[in-house]
Amino acid sequence: MQILQKQRRILSILLITILCFGLLASLSVPAQAAEILPESLYMEQSRGGICTMTSAAMLLRSALYLNGSSHWSEIGESEAANACWLWGQGIMFQWSFETDYASIQVERTELYGITADELKAVLDEHPEGIEFYCGGVPHAVFLTDYEGDTFYCADPAPYNSCRRIPLADSWNAYRLGGGQDSVLRNATAYWAVTEMAVTADMDEIPLDAVRAEAVMTQAKQLLRAENAWITDTLLPLDA
Repeated sequence: MQILQKQRRILSILLITILCFGLLASLSVPAQAAEILPESLYMEQSRGGICTMTSAAMLLRSALYLNGSSHWSEIGESEAANACWLWGQGIMFQWSFETDYASIQVERTELYGITADELKAVLDEHPEGIEFYCGGVPHAVFLTDYEGDTFYCADPAPYNSCRRIPLADSWNAYRLGGGQDSVLRNATAYWAVTEMAVTADMDEIPLDAVRAEAVMTQAKQLLRAENAWITDTLLPLDA
């Protein structure tokens, strides 16, 4: 009997390890990532006609911050413009931000409207957020995350800037009417990070902390659930 219990405990430890690695590989953390972004990360465009530039700057700031680079606060419109902007034409479809502490590649995806489920899938792949554009307005926002079926953004437009707000309160929604659904129906493009290498110099990498906390929470919920499937004798996770 004791031998059987020891075998079960060993099996439990192995399965817990496999479970945690599996959760780390598949975990979606857009909402949790957005919750730890400092409010000072969000920006207001300095003049008309550069909402795409300002949104690109916020995307860079978020990517750097969540990956542990203290240089995120150094990124403003001019730094984003050097990477993504063609004066007299606007934002490039593909662009790259290259410094001694980061290499970030960004690409545009064309849309003919997007469903809520499709947009959730995009944000699940991009916890740093995306630049989200409605060409008919025209206006871009930095889309940060979602909770349930509600999407959130940082809108560079002056009247509602420098904070995380529901997409339904954005300038796009105001101009289009119909709230969030209208914005999704009229979406024409988004820009997202496709490749990224960031040198971390902060004491804690926020995105790693979010992932680790989420993995442990899910593992605890599964292992401590009634009628847990791993074994009828569970080891405490802190043992």
